[in-house]
Amino acid sequence: MDIAQLIENFGFPIAVTIACGYFIFKMYNNMVSENATREERNYKMMEKFSISIEKFSTVLEVYENRLGNIETDVKVIKDIVNK
Repeated sequence: MDIAQLIENFGFPIAVTIACGYFIFKMYNNMVSENATREERNYKMMEKFSISIEKFSTVLEVYENRLGNIETDVKVIKDIVNK
């Protein structure tokens, strides 16, 4: 529909209102699609972070076990030296 014909049929205020409504509608649809894309990207990133955190947790458990063994060895050495 031509802008001039729209103004002629409905008047300027109604035509501007329709144009603003159309603009808001298009802007809202664009925003929704961008948000969906952004959320999908964030979910993928969170999944990668989750995998990294699980691996890091495993490494920390191994270090905790090693430190426990070292602590036990130090206590044994301390007992031997103090005798």
